[in-house]
Amino acid sequence: MMKNQKIGFWAYAVVAVLAIVCLGLYIANVNQPYYQDMNQNVVFAMVGALVCIAVALVLPAVSDKGVLKIVADIARVAGAALIILAGATFIGMRVESFGYIYGSNLELGNDAAFTAGGQAIWTIVIFVVTWILSVIASFLPTGKKA
Repeated sequence: MMKNQKIGFWAYAVVAVLAIVCLGLYIANVNQPYYQDMNQNVVFAMVGALVCIAVALVLPAVSDKGVLKIVADIARVAGAALIILAGATFIGMRVESFGYIYGSNLELGNDAAFTAGGQAIWTIVIFVVTWILSVIASFLPTGKKA
């Protein structure tokens, strides 16, 4: 079964792994001693994206016709949109703190702030890579090879 999948399946499998990594990095970052500010909407959006990704991976393997194909296509777009929403929300959560950490003397010498800020930057980079890949994967063909 795995050998017969088109490139879209593999691209979405990579997006699924990256989405799980993003969720883990997000949870790790919001639990840093400096931040402690979990936004449940980001978690719900990422869980929804993972559900959409699972639907987009499973349905084309079941059938490439009819309503299931339409549902899989909608799930691919919805998954990408939810990843973008979660990433943009996370960026919005961190913009002000980056100003305090890197642009002022308020946090000078605060190692916890610089550790949390650096981790947030890496999390944002992974989010952006994931959402770019999810958008690209949305346009790649899925299903079984002929």
